[in-house]
Order: sequence, then structure tokens, then C-alpha cells
Amino acid sequence: MQLHFKLDGELVAVDVARENGRWNLTVDGRSLDLDVESGGDGEWLLTAGGRRRRLVVAADGAERQVFCEGRVRRLALHDPDLEDEEAAGGGPSVTAAMPGKIVRVLVAEGDPVEVGQALIIMESMKMETDLTAAVAGTVARIAVAAEQVVGQGDLLVEIEPGE
Repeated sequence: MQLHFKLDGELVAVDVARENGRWNLTVDGRSLDLDVESGGDGEWLLTAGGRRRRLVVAADGAERQVFCEGRVRRLALHDPDLEDEEAAGGGPSVTAAMPGKIVRVLVAEGDPVEVGQALIIMESMKMETDLTAAVAGTVARIAVAAEQVVGQGDLLVEIEPGE
């Protein structure tokens, strides 16, 4: 089956198949065989090419934030209908995918931002993660400050999309 995802704002097509208890993903013509185990509470253990990785997946509305090896990636199934509604609604929000502490705010209200630009550095689960802009635009509101403790789903930054 082919699925379409938005990965950090970029549209990606992924062919997904399951055979003999293993997953096979094909992205951009490259094939990857995976063994997948659930560790519970959003934790997953993936083994590919003899290398084992621990991922933590946290819901952020319709998106998922995937934490792996000190990086965070935003992943969502592509749905053009929802995309149109979001654009009409005035702009996306960056929220905390999990509880944590704000280490540093990298932008100010009124600052222009580009897709992928780091907005906030947040610490959770003993890892620092850059939270980035999913759209280009202007920072409309910053709802947090450095050293502030936040809960899952708390608003961090609102962006007014550019034209």
C-alpha cells in the first residue's frame, strides 16, 4: 500500500508492506526492512540493517513528533482537505508534544520565520530538541519563556503564515 506523509513539511510517498512479521518501506526507490517492537507509552524499538534504534512518538494533534537519536521529526498523513482548512484558519501552532522544560526561545514576536527554522529548544526525557516552524511566516505569539515547565499539548508558538 502507498501512503503519503508530510515529513517536516515535505510531501513523501512511502510504499509499505508487511511480510513474515517484518515491515518493508520503500521511499524514493530505496527499500528498508524493519523489525518493529513496541516499548509501550509511545516508545518503539526499530531494527534495520543490524542497527537498533529507540524512537519515542508523541501525538501533536494530527501530527506525530518522532524523537530519535537527539532529533525530532514531524510526521503526518497527507490530507489535502485538512491542509486547506489549516491555511484558512490563520496559521499553525507549535505545541509541546510531551511534558518538558523550555531551554531557550530562539525567536521573538514579529520575527519572520522559514520552514524548518528552529523556534524553541525544549528538554524532555533528558534530551534537548529543536522545535521548528512547519510553515514560513511571521511569529504572531510566543506563549512560553525560558525555564518554563510545559505539559503535553501546551501552546508554545503561533505563526501567521506568509503569502
